[in-house]
Amino acid sequence: MRYCLGIESTAHTFGVGIVDFNGEVLSVVNDTFVPETGGLHPRKVVDHHNNVFMDVIESALTQANVSLNQIDLISFSQSPGLGPCLRIGAGVARSLAQKLHIPLVGVNHCIGHIEIGRKFCNSYDPLTLYVSGGNTIVSAFETGYYQIFGETLDLAVGNMIDMVARDLGLSHPGGPKIEKLAAKSTKYIELPYIVKGMDLSFSGIYTACRRLIKSPNYGKEYTQEDIAYSLQETAFSMLTEVTERALAHTEKKEVLLTGGVAANKRLQEMIQYIAEEHDAQYYVVPLRLAGDNGAMIGWTGVLQYLNDREMTLEETIIEPKFRMDNAEIPWRKSNAKYPAVSVREFEEKIPSQPEVFRKGAEAKLIRSSWENGEVLIKHRTQKSYRIQQLDSIIRNQRTLAESRSLIRAKQFMVPVPVIIDIDLVDAAITMSYIKGDRLKDQIPHLEPSKLQDIFERIGKFIARLHMNDQIHGDLTTSNIIFNIPQDTLFFIDFGLAFVSASEEDKSVDLHLFKRVITSTHGEFYDNIYPWFLKGYKSEYGKECDLILKGIEDVELRGRYVKKEERKK
Repeated sequence: MRYCLGIESTAHTFGVGIVDFNGEVLSVVNDTFVPETGGLHPRKVVDHHNNVFMDVIESALTQANVSLNQIDLISFSQSPGLGPCLRIGAGVARSLAQKLHIPLVGVNHCIGHIEIGRKFCNSYDPLTLYVSGGNTIVSAFETGYYQIFGETLDLAVGNMIDMVARDLGLSHPGGPKIEKLAAKSTKYIELPYIVKGMDLSFSGIYTACRRLIKSPNYGKEYTQEDIAYSLQETAFSMLTEVTERALAHTEKKEVLLTGGVAANKRLQEMIQYIAEEHDAQYYVVPLRLAGDNGAMIGWTGVLQYLNDREMTLEETIIEPKFRMDNAEIPWRKSNAKYPAVSVREFEEKIPSQPEVFRKGAEAKLIRSSWENGEVLIKHRTQKSYRIQQLDSIIRNQRTLAESRSLIRAKQFMVPVPVIIDIDLVDAAITMSYIKGDRLKDQIPHLEPSKLQDIFERIGKFIARLHMNDQIHGDLTTSNIIFNIPQDTLFFIDFGLAFVSASEEDKSVDLHLFKRVITSTHGEFYDNIYPWFLKGYKSEYGKECDLILKGIEDVELRGRYVKKEERKK
């Protein structure tokens, strides 16, 4: 049997795991730096890693009952992470590989979390929610890469929870303590709920919680348990919503929850609920492999090595800002030498409610009739994963926002369904039924000339919205209907729409559409995105230059963007 020793050192944990080439985990040993106060100080973490790495390696070998000379491969976390911490792991890995005269591979930490989940859940092609102290990502394998469909725009959810825990005077790690406190309360305090398409923002939740803690009403009108409960319900509802939105768009048949925050039972309940709602298999990574660990690095290293991705020493330079959606995944290719997980077939399930012909991320879509005409009823049903108070607020606000936005869009000569009736009590909109299919499903089958025509028209219509300060909020190819015989386009799903004259809000709207094209239609991106921009510019005029420049600015704010790129 051949063995791989994996080294994890992206942040506060120095971990070593030993796995065999079949994926059996023989040992998982971690030593985590715990700050006395505040967050992580890189110098102190580096000192910690330097002091413990030998003991961690020896403990992992002992636990696995394997000698160092029996190791056949060394792998280490090469990206992304804190540079000083990554250098420790990389240095140790290089030294071991040279000493033992064995191959060395560097792996992407984020992909490691996905691959260990796929392996131990026997999940072939999941939509993955990866949540930890350093990352919040919704990802799926599309067009040869682990594409990012949604991510945090600022704080990672685990980091935000830890920050609130520190402000509450709780010791590190804060996540488990917040979970215990939350279980003792049912009092909900409204907190900022910020979802932009499939992206999220948690900084508002942290700021609001900090104000609550510093308020003279703290301990009188509400307790730390109430804050913990409200934080969890708000943040996890946001995570579940964007995961469901990505699930509806990608139509994956599996959902995988991974990362350190995946250990939270309340989050597990929520994600399982939406998976079952969409007839998808639900998986959560085993608890001992949920947080940062060397086993996931070891297993991902095996996959790379078996698919001819051994590295030279020069290729093992750390890359702190390297994004997972830029990493090649040779073991997921159709001709992979070692595919890791076998292809699975899923039985098509008949919808339990025949009148519901499609379940969206937010609503059930029901075909009906109205005065001898065909209509569509968009019913935002109660989401059982959300507490009723929060759910009622979201359903009513979005039903009203969508109704107003559809009326406005129609005034701007943008093709949208006609509103026939609005029921705010039941959060339902009755609108004209649009014949056609999602543009997402038709793109691969259309001729280039037709694609050019379509995307130039889309650009012009979105420009009309923006010229009138209307933001769509969820621009995807799933939210555009194209009728081939009639050659008509219609824009739908304005639930996240709002009115804003801000150039940045318009840039974010375009950024979301650009990313969906990249992640879902990557092989067409080089043509259809420029066509879209051409249409947008031709309708908007020179006044849109700042908006288009803003797309780059939004992208450069993302996580793991290199400093030199930020300065361009």
